Amino acid sequence: MISDLRLPLLLLIGVAYLLLLLACAYAAERGWIAQRWVRHPLVHTLSLGIYASAWTFYGAFSIARDSGFTYLISYLGASAAFMLSPLILLPILRLTRTYQLSSLADLFAFRFHSAAIGSLTTALVMLASLPLIVIQIQGIVSSIRLFNDTLSEAQLALAFCLLLTLFSILFGARHPSLRSRHDGLSLAIAIKSLVKVVVLLTLASYVFLQVFNGQKGLNLWLTEHPAALETLLSSPDNSSWRTLFIAFFGAAFLTPHMFHILFSENASESSLRLASWLMPLFLLLMALAIPPLLWTGFKLELLGNPDYLLLALGQALSLDWFIILAFIGVLSAASGVILVANIALASMLQNHLLLPVIRLPDSSSFYRWLLWLRRSLILVVMSVSYAIYLLLDQRFSLAQLGLITFMAFLQFLPGLFATLYWQGASRVGFLAGLSGGLSIWLMTVIQIYLSLEQPSHSLDLWYEYTLLSLLLNTLLLIGGSLLFPADAREAEHATACILNALPRQTRLLGHDKDSLENLEQRLSQRLGQHSARREIEQARQILDLPNTNKLGPLDLLKLRNTLENNLSGLLGPVEATALLRPESLQQARFRGREIHLLEEQLEHYDERLSGLAAELDKIRRFHRFTLQRLPIGVLTLDDHSQILFWNRQLQEYTGIDANEAIGSDLPSLPSPWAEFFGHFTQSPEKLHETCPLEHQHQTRWFSLHKTLVNEGNTQGMIVLIEDETEHRQIANRLAHSERLTSIGRFAAGVAHEIGNPVTGIACLAQNLKLETDDPIILETGSHILTQTQRISRIVQSLVRFAHTGQADQLSKLEAVNLYACAQEAVELLRFDERGRNMLIMNQIPPEYRCSGDPQLLLQVFVNLLNNACDASPEHSRIVIDASQMQNALRVRITDPGSGIEPEHQQRLFEPFFTTKEPGKGTGLGLALVYNIITEHCGNIEFISPADKKQNKGTQVIIQLPLWVDSALSTQTEKT
Repeated sequence: MISDLRLPLLLLIGVAYLLLLLACAYAAERGWIAQRWVRHPLVHTLSLGIYASAWTFYGAFSIARDSGFTYLISYLGASAAFMLSPLILLPILRLTRTYQLSSLADLFAFRFHSAAIGSLTTALVMLASLPLIVIQIQGIVSSIRLFNDTLSEAQLALAFCLLLTLFSILFGARHPSLRSRHDGLSLAIAIKSLVKVVVLLTLASYVFLQVFNGQKGLNLWLTEHPAALETLLSSPDNSSWRTLFIAFFGAAFLTPHMFHILFSENASESSLRLASWLMPLFLLLMALAIPPLLWTGFKLELLGNPDYLLLALGQALSLDWFIILAFIGVLSAASGVILVANIALASMLQNHLLLPVIRLPDSSSFYRWLLWLRRSLILVVMSVSYAIYLLLDQRFSLAQLGLITFMAFLQFLPGLFATLYWQGASRVGFLAGLSGGLSIWLMTVIQIYLSLEQPSHSLDLWYEYTLLSLLLNTLLLIGGSLLFPADAREAEHATACILNALPRQTRLLGHDKDSLENLEQRLSQRLGQHSARREIEQARQILDLPNTNKLGPLDLLKLRNTLENNLSGLLGPVEATALLRPESLQQARFRGREIHLLEEQLEHYDERLSGLAAELDKIRRFHRFTLQRLPIGVLTLDDHSQILFWNRQLQEYTGIDANEAIGSDLPSLPSPWAEFFGHFTQSPEKLHETCPLEHQHQTRWFSLHKTLVNEGNTQGMIVLIEDETEHRQIANRLAHSERLTSIGRFAAGVAHEIGNPVTGIACLAQNLKLETDDPIILETGSHILTQTQRISRIVQSLVRFAHTGQADQLSKLEAVNLYACAQEAVELLRFDERGRNMLIMNQIPPEYRCSGDPQLLLQVFVNLLNNACDASPEHSRIVIDASQMQNALRVRITDPGSGIEPEHQQRLFEPFFTTKEPGKGTGLGLALVYNIITEHCGNIEFISPADKKQNKGTQVIIQLPLWVDSALSTQTEKT
């Protein structure tokens, strides 16, 4: 026995462990731990280990001693549930996420469209959960009393219940926002699950290695004690193992703590897919630890009460760490179940038992009032659990209490399968089946409680009555549903549950005279004006709706659905639906549904259609797909100018989402589209070609064509819109290019004509020295000659620039002085106002020479420098420099301009592509530069942004072949 002085230390370790978990949860909720870790599917999957409660952690030893390998059924049943997650868990998850269902009561209330069923389910779940919570309390209290049997069980249980009440509030009811996921809780439960499996494997490994001295020692001991091996190898009774398998299968997702962790705290479907193989592995590891620990109990003769074998082993072996690990393991198992069950049950009691019958406060403290109500209900759940614990007075073993709980929850299994897979189930059938099954359950509990039978006989009684109750439940469900079929509203919800991905069928739209004011008024009657406005504002923010009192029909529909989602988590799905459904539609079905919403619903029915209906649906889909994918915009209007169709191409043209446009009036479109379309639809012409439109500081051209529809009761208009902007810009560029070509030819002719008189002036200036010796006149003649030479150089440069160069000119390569060529381009740019306002620094070393055509390379420099000037602000500094490589020269032109957008860099050398405004660029300059550089066996590249820190500027890098004197020694060098 461990001494009494160590018991306070053990309790202190337990409390410190819970505080550590609370700190982890707090860090997760505060964002100190990255969301990608907290909401990782692995964390949620590990949190599903909450299934291994104190019953599994302790009670498995009792089952293994009495029934051998039957203990494995608890692990196999849950493993089967997780492996079948695509058929069971994933459909439930989609339902709960689509309709904001947070509990089993929410699910059944939604499926059977009945608040009474939600209330009844809540009461029954509460009743069935009490033995489950008592198991955890009994496991902890009995564990502590093993160390000191003088302590009062009632006082220990009371202290434990109060402690878990406090931690339940801290974990799940600390913030006024009761609808959010508890990321911290999921993380804490995941840690607890990991602790449980590590503790069991550690303890099992220790006894395997130290008590039995490994595999050889264990085999020898089992040979000497065949009774221990035969006890574990005894085959389970045929009826018992089937019953247990079904019970544990249902317990994996029907119990409130498992339902809450599986669906309310789940972030994605990927975690359930991961759980389909990871959870069976997790349970297998726990199951493997049972046999060596059980055999150690046989060896040390400690199986008087196998439920608490782990602590007894630690006492017998005098290992304090063994006892501490065992206590932390059972504390993890018990506290996790109680924490989550308290949170889940308090939410169900609030939404389905209290809120439907009490009046909510009309004040700003509405949410805080709900928070304190939730906290109070957590205290109520723990108080009732404590009272039941005292009432039972440990009359049942942990195994029996577990069967009481699992048999009760098994009564919900037929109703759940009917929810997912039988559209014909009705609320009458569900109530009949549930009542019949639970009646047998209640009679069994009373009978066993009053009897003095042996535990083994009691277990046999449970197996028989469980199968009987489940059979009666199923038969009454089927019979009641056939005799009393579901009504219309119930059938609609049944369809939504069968097709679990189907969007809400309560989406009502159109001309029901509903409005934002009516919506707020209906909410105010139940929540109060302040809370109603707050809910509406939160929904607006989620949908990013405009802050206006006049919303379009689609926006109003989205707002109503979002409000219903939010309030479903706060008040329950039935209460939320009743609040938000317009009075004019309380008895109506979907008369006001728009065509596009109907098609949206049909998208989810395709797999259920067959025969002619399937063929018609394929044709409908093909036609709709064709309209959506047309390369021109399609707009359909009714006779009231309300938009009925808005395809994807039109969405790209206008930037207006189809969901915003459909259902609204044409004049309500944002400017300039309302005026643009309105003018055309009201004009008598059926065709407008290349209509200009100013949009986002750009001029765009559109062609419009309309067709009137007037067949029977169908009236409206179809408008086709085609963007002609690119064609118009290409035409403008071609015209501009032709003008530039004409200007080039004209400039060459003018330069030629200027050359004749300049030559004459130069001859006269040279003849002055033959006619006079006056030094003043000779000096003046020298100046005249210098200026005429300058004019000649300028004229020659203009003539060279006017010639674009031909490929055959490259047959006469020269040694081109890069500095001189670049400087000549700089001088040419001085004639342009943009060039005069720039500081162009020519830093190319004068001795650098490349092999090429000087006229073509001059063209290259002029084009690149001209682009640099256009992209840079006035008085900018543009730098030209060069460096020598092994067989080439690298020239760099760097400007501090706006840079080139990434999406444009791949198209720089395409003919007619330009980012300049029409009339200011042809899009041919860089294409010409690329061709010239390629013909020179060089390459060109752009780096943008050149200044990474300031994210601006462009650098052009040109690589040209180096001039080798020995190769062409007979050619003269151009200087």
